[in-house]
Amino acid sequence: MEQKQINLSSLTDSFEKLAENNWALTSEVFASDFCKQLAQECQKLFSDGELTKASIGPVGNKLTASEIRGDYTLWLDAGNSPVQKQFLLCLETIREELNRFFFMGLKRVESHFAFYPPQAGYEKHIDNPRGASHRKITFVLYLNEDWQKENGGELSLYNPNNPEKLLTRVEPRLGQLIFFRSDLFPHQVEKSFTPRLSLTGWFRDDAL
Repeated sequence: MEQKQINLSSLTDSFEKLAENNWALTSEVFASDFCKQLAQECQKLFSDGELTKASIGPVGNKLTASEIRGDYTLWLDAGNSPVQKQFLLCLETIREELNRFFFMGLKRVESHFAFYPPQAGYEKHIDNPRGASHRKITFVLYLNEDWQKENGGELSLYNPNNPEKLLTRVEPRLGQLIFFRSDLFPHQVEKSFTPRLSLTGWFRDDAL
């Protein structure tokens, strides 16, 4: 069922770019209608108060700091809803394909909805600094239909060898999907001027 939502040929093309550049951007992996369902799910969860203010810092010493990170999140659980379960099944397919392509030994995936209210962003950071966690590949799937450039909210990706040098800015348009090495790339979520929705997660090499 989940493979109907994934274009495996486009996924392979993305992995080839990932192998070459350590990051890859595509808009062809997930079906548009499925992305719209995920967007509706995220909007409803936020409206219902199910998303909570995101925190920063290591496990056991978490804190919230809106000036650094302003999004609201909910970790996905296969038991939460059919659309979340379907997306997690898609991620398992991608994990298996990553292992087949890169022989990475990825054992699991974690993912959460991220809702950024207007004027919220996330300052520059690295997801796995100096191998501090088992996150190997970061992904972000954007869920914003009819996004306009003036809305802001881009993902800024920086050169690992020169963290001040911008590599690219990704507009968070519906269906845009980026992969990148979790231990390499400083990145930042620019402030948006309208609500910004996404699904973010990590493919990991540790077991639960």
